[in-house]
Parts: sequence; C-alpha cells; structure tokens
Amino acid sequence: MITLRVTRHDRNEALLAECQSSVIPARGEVLQLDTVDADGSMIRGTMWRVIAVTVHVPSLQSAAPLDGMALRVRIVEVSVLPDVSLLSALELAAEATLTESRL
Repeated sequence: MITLRVTRHDRNEALLAECQSSVIPARGEVLQLDTVDADGSMIRGTMWRVIAVTVHVPSLQSAAPLDGMALRVRIVEVSVLPDVSLLSALELAAEATLTESRL
C-alpha cells in the first residue's frame, strides 16, 4: 500500500484527497473523487483528469528504515484538473433541464 495524494494543479493548488491505495493512476485517466458521509453513502462525486504523476522513489543512497522494512515507494502524488471533456455533456444536461422547466 502507498499513500496516494491528489492535488488540484492550477492557480489555487490544493490537496483534494489523501488515502492508502494499491493502485497508481496514470496520466490522462479520469479520477472520480467521492464525498461520503459517516455511513459511507456517497453525497457527491467530482471528475478530475490526471495531468501528472509523481512517484517518490528512495535512492540507493537512502538509509534503511528504522522499522526494518525494505526501502519502497511510500508516496505517490497525482496532479489533477477538472475534467473539461465532461463539461459539454454537463452543459447539454443543464440545457435540457432548463428546456423542460420552461414547458
């Protein structure tokens, strides 16, 4: 398991999520970040496009960890931007809703 950090990469750079993961997303993929309540029920989800992946790899000159474990990747940082490929679909859905409400 690694620590996966998802950071919004623009003028307002901000940490969006951080969790343990066994999966490393690739550049170009879309991540859905879910907001869940205390029950684990999804409140909402947002779509983000991965623009960069940084894997923190220990060099050969690194000291062995005090806990006796082998050197390994512990942190992967993923930079994302809002997924603009979905904006046209969202705009069409909003327009359809407005058209229905006018009827």
